[in-house]
Amino acid sequence: MKIVQLFLTKDKKMLSLTCFNYRFTPNWKMFLLTMCAMFLFTRLGFWQLQRGYEKKDILSAEARLGSVAPVPWNEHSPLPKQGQRILVTGTLLNETFLLDNQFYKHQFGYDILNPLELSSGDVILIDRGWIDGDLTRQKFPEVVIPSGNITLHGSAYFPSAKNWVLGQVIEKKQASLSIIERIETKTISQVLHKNVYPFIIRMGKEQANGYVRDWTVVSMTPQRHYAYAFQWFAMAFVTLVLFVALNLKKTHEHSKA
Repeated sequence: MKIVQLFLTKDKKMLSLTCFNYRFTPNWKMFLLTMCAMFLFTRLGFWQLQRGYEKKDILSAEARLGSVAPVPWNEHSPLPKQGQRILVTGTLLNETFLLDNQFYKHQFGYDILNPLELSSGDVILIDRGWIDGDLTRQKFPEVVIPSGNITLHGSAYFPSAKNWVLGQVIEKKQASLSIIERIETKTISQVLHKNVYPFIIRMGKEQANGYVRDWTVVSMTPQRHYAYAFQWFAMAFVTLVLFVALNLKKTHEHSKA
């Protein structure tokens, strides 16, 4: 008696594998569905792993650049790298942009952005930090803007262009105050009628005239991406186990069927 047998069933539509007292006779439709599900779950798992590696690289680069002294930057300098610490000199314009829907320790508020005009007339947006806000949006925080020529330093940050919002990106609330749903330098450039650089500067924590500055480098940690990857791989494995279990029967049970 053979321990393992492989043969076609009577209807010639399915392969059957017999091993000891068990017979595995998969249904082709279930087989294809299982393979598709496993392929999808596996792809999602590897995608999460890749995202985790990317976030790890971003955090490593941020830590490396954050330990370097700020480099003087002006209109003649090349664009800085993401996270690079730079030092700039200019005058803060009497205009405030409040980045909406920013939360700190589960409390609603805004990130305060003020345009810094360089000697060339070009502008860099300075993120001075977070301030608590009114959920009804009927009252807005009073922002004190330092006057005169100032020198400040911080980390260069290029806002993501992938974020999308419903409705207006920018909404004028007062003569010199606007609410923005995302940082879109081209739109702000049109409001100011000045050239605005495609990056902002997140003020250093030790700088004066700032607010709460607990910058989020990545929205999701590498560890969480790895955890999601494990879940997707586990789902692929469970799918395979269920497929085998549903199509594996004892030989005598298969005969009766």
